[in-house]
Amino acid sequence: MSLIIPLLAVTFYLAWNIGANGSANVMGTSVGSGVLSFRQATLIVVIFTTLGAYLKGSKVMETVGKGIVQITPEVAIVVLLTAGLMMTLATIRGLPVSTAQAIIGSSIGVALALGLRINWITLLKIIIAWVASPILAGVFSFLLFRMYSRVFRRIKSIKVLEIVYKWVAITGGAYMAFNLGANEVANAVGPLLAVNLFSPKIAGVFGALSLSLGTVTFSYGVMNTVGKKIASLDPVTAFSAQFGSAISVSLANFFGLPVSSGQAIVGGIIGVSLGAGEKVRKGTVVDIVTGWILAPILGVVLSYALALLFLHFRLLS
Repeated sequence: MSLIIPLLAVTFYLAWNIGANGSANVMGTSVGSGVLSFRQATLIVVIFTTLGAYLKGSKVMETVGKGIVQITPEVAIVVLLTAGLMMTLATIRGLPVSTAQAIIGSSIGVALALGLRINWITLLKIIIAWVASPILAGVFSFLLFRMYSRVFRRIKSIKVLEIVYKWVAITGGAYMAFNLGANEVANAVGPLLAVNLFSPKIAGVFGALSLSLGTVTFSYGVMNTVGKKIASLDPVTAFSAQFGSAISVSLANFFGLPVSSGQAIVGGIIGVSLGAGEKVRKGTVVDIVTGWILAPILGVVLSYALALLFLHFRLLS
């Protein structure tokens, strides 16, 4: 297949962008609250994202690769390239955006340009999951904070408390990173399954390793936004937001629906801030939510235009 190298290249590019943007959603709260260093956070992301993609990524890969539109290698290249460009622009601005929205929007745009059949029922389920995910994350995080804050208040030793804070941050981050691999890595590599290039496990490992490079090289800006610019977090609120968000994404993984860890963690931070009586920076939240709304719309428009351009130069059939 002459398109193998271009297809792998754009898949790597999108997965790298997920690492640069999505991994910040996983560990931003722990880094922002000062519990973990940036280096410690990236190590956790690399290990557990790879495990999540390898062990549990196949369901979402099937939905993205085959459940919405019929994907050929040429279509996959346009979809992945468009989604990757959108993720890069958002990461430069330091905004956590939804990989799922970018890639689903791009798939719809290409389908409209080429007259491909769209599975509207599956698409509706995904949109419902996008709305439900941050709401559920907020509710779970609120309840977890109320429970864990009582437990932590009973610990009187500062030394013991610091150790507990670090381990709950590691546990919450590992759980969230596992879900990042199982869900968002699948967004990038799903098209590889659609064209029968890789098995789910091999595709997952390829995507996870590509994501790891993005985490190490370009994730600090978004991590700073998630960890510090939405609300002031301490170790207890950071852990509650992480864990509540991870539960929300786990539910989506169970149903094989592509959602955003970014949407989940923002919902989690807002929920836990309400529980703790902390002020939420509305301007930052408005910017992020605006990005969520624009991501699928821009994905449709840009991929539609790019598909027409490819058609003009006979790169698509």
